[in-house]
Amino acid sequence: MKKAAAALIVFVMACGKRGDPHPPVPVIPKATSDLVVAQRGAKVILSWSFPSLTTAGQKLGAIRRVVVYRYPEELPVAQPPRDTQTLLPGDVDPTVPTAIALFAKVPPIGRQQFTRLRQRLDSLESSEMPAAAAGARLVYEDAPPFHTSDGRPLRLDYAIVTEGQTAKSEMSNVASIVPVDVPMPPDSVVATPKPEGIVLTWNAPQKEMTGNEKPRVAGYNIYRSPKGQALEELATPVNAAPVSQTTYTDVPSYGPHQYFVTAVTASIPTKIESDPSGPAVAEFKDLLPPLVPTGLTALVETNAVRLVWDAVDAPDLAGYRIYRTEGSGLQELKIVGRIPLVMNPPLTLTHYTDTAVNHGISYFYEVTAVDKSGNESKAAKTDWVLVPKTP
Repeated sequence: MKKAAAALIVFVMACGKRGDPHPPVPVIPKATSDLVVAQRGAKVILSWSFPSLTTAGQKLGAIRRVVVYRYPEELPVAQPPRDTQTLLPGDVDPTVPTAIALFAKVPPIGRQQFTRLRQRLDSLESSEMPAAAAGARLVYEDAPPFHTSDGRPLRLDYAIVTEGQTAKSEMSNVASIVPVDVPMPPDSVVATPKPEGIVLTWNAPQKEMTGNEKPRVAGYNIYRSPKGQALEELATPVNAAPVSQTTYTDVPSYGPHQYFVTAVTASIPTKIESDPSGPAVAEFKDLLPPLVPTGLTALVETNAVRLVWDAVDAPDLAGYRIYRTEGSGLQELKIVGRIPLVMNPPLTLTHYTDTAVNHGISYFYEVTAVDKSGNESKAAKTDWVLVPKTP
């Protein structure tokens, strides 16, 4: 019995023994996979989603920094830039800038090669991230050279690495761009409110930022922002595709709006555009009048004229205004004067009785519809009516 008790004690003690301590599992940020680049003016803009997950799919805690890497590829000497006048059919795509077309024949850099050749460009520290955020994305601006010392174009390759508190992520996808000389911003931008929307007009740029004449302009982008607010780097243009003309009609919500216009050099595979124009401000309000009232009829009654008409279907209808015009003459009636019978506030009913008529005088009446913005329709008009001298 004692031996059994002793064996039980040993077994219980063995079950309670702790194993060797293990180091904590490192929290590794998930690699970014949506890094994109664009060019605006002399800047290359990088953007990517804010790092928020670990490789295990868990919520990522604090971030120390995001490191930005860049590698500038030079166009091989065997493929120097050529005058577009001497290019043979099939040499390059004439619909895109020459530098981009030439690099299209150079295979993109591989991840291993980029990892070996990349240069640390900069880092975005955790304290800088709030200022660098644009919604759920982070934005970084680079001002790189566009050409080699001997004038050859460059292809710029970028990638980022997120550093957590204890570990860092794998390298992101590699995003590439061939920056080119872009036009000066469009000038003389004017925004004019009209019934159909805000009509924008501008002048086409005549030079590139480098001073060269005859800039390449594939179209224009139009950006809208709240009045007084600077244009965001990741703003989305209101136009679905670059606009070919120097005018555009926008139909925004009612209120004040601010517009910027850029000249687009290329939009595929990356967006390349000029710096934005100066702002143009306009307020869009309802300028479209309601429909003309229909069915207007004047009924002569004892000592009065009663008007009836059909209701106008308009969601912002305020009511109706009524005008009376007096005529004189025997063979041919001539207008003596037009007076408003109902103005402000407008009448909300679809009938009205004029009791201030004089016997033996001819009149005709007009009814207009007015909306809550004060827009007034054209007038519906009755024929001449005569109130008899003898009731």
